[in-house]
Amino acid sequence: MHENVATCDACGTTIYCENGFLNGVLSENQTLKCFSCDERKHINRVQLSPYQSNWPDTFAKEKNALLQKLGDPTIPIEHIGSTSVPHLDAKPIIDILLGVENLNEFTHYIHPLSQAGYEYVPKPELRTRRFFKKETGTNSTFHLHICEWNSSEWGEKIAFRDYLRVNPESAKAYESLKKQLAEAYREERSVYTKKKGPFIESILNLAYKKG
Repeated sequence: MHENVATCDACGTTIYCENGFLNGVLSENQTLKCFSCDERKHINRVQLSPYQSNWPDTFAKEKNALLQKLGDPTIPIEHIGSTSVPHLDAKPIIDILLGVENLNEFTHYIHPLSQAGYEYVPKPELRTRRFFKKETGTNSTFHLHICEWNSSEWGEKIAFRDYLRVNPESAKAYESLKKQLAEAYREERSVYTKKKGPFIESILNLAYKKG
C-alpha cells in the first residue's frame, strides 16, 4: 500500500509510506525530511571531537603530499584551526592554509589540487581567500584555504593559532565557548562560526598587543 504522508520540510519532495516503510525522517522538531535533506543536515552538523594526537601527523603527511603534487617545496603551508592546537576539542577537520603571492592566480592551483583529491568550492562571500575541501576513505577531512601569504588574513590565522598554543587557559576558554555554541547551534554551522567571532577578535587583540 502506497500512501502519501507529507512533503519534505526542506525541499518539498513528497514523503510516502509504503508497506509500513516511511521514505523520510522525523526530525527533532517533529518535521519530516526526505533522506537526501536529512543526510545534508548531518554533513553540516556541528560535532566536536576530543583532541586526537595524530592530527599533527595527519597534517604533516598531507602537506608533503601537497608539496609534491604542486611541485614547489617553497610554497608556505601551515596547519591552522582547532586541530592545530594541542589538547583542544575540535571538529575533526584538518584546516590547511596555503600562501600565494597574488590571490587572483589561485586558479592555477585548481587542476593540480583536483588531482590531489581537492574540490574547489566557490564562496562569493570570501573576498580574501579561496576554499577547497577533500574527503578521504579513511574518514579524514581536509579544508584548504588559499590566501596571500603576506596578507592580514594569513597573519590573523597564524596569530590566533600561535596564541592559543602558548596560552592554554585561553585555549580552554575557547573550547568551552565552542561546546556551548555547538550545543545551541548544532544544526546551524554558519551561526556557530559567526558566534565565535567576538572571542577570536579578543584573542587577536591580545596576540598583537603582546607581539
